[in-house]
Amino acid sequence: MAKRLGLKRGSLSRRVAKAGRRLPAGVRNDIAIVAEAEKMAENPKLAIRLDPNATKSAYDRASAHLKAIDVADRRKGIVLSMLGSMAFNFLAAVTLFIIVLRWRGLI
Repeated sequence: MAKRLGLKRGSLSRRVAKAGRRLPAGVRNDIAIVAEAEKMAENPKLAIRLDPNATKSAYDRASAHLKAIDVADRRKGIVLSMLGSMAFNFLAAVTLFIIVLRWRGLI
C-alpha cells in the first residue's frame, strides 16, 4: 500500500481507512481481514482461532489488486483531470466576458 497508494504511516487498518474510496469495497474487506488476523496473531489464545486459509486467500486477493495499480497512470489521470478543469474554467470565464461585452454594447 505504501508504494501503490502512498500510505506509509499507521497500522494496516488505519491505512485502509485512509485509502477510503481508492480501494474497492471487496479489497477493503480483504485487507481488514488481514489486519484483524495480524492483531489476533499477537495474542497466543486468539491466534488459535485464526483461519489460515481465509487469511491467505484474503491477502492474495488484496495483493493482486494492489499490484495491478499503475502509479504512473494514476498520476497522469490526476494531471489530466486538473488540466481539464482549468480549461473548462478558462472557457467559462472567456464566454462570460464576451457575454458581458455584448450586453454592454462594446462588441
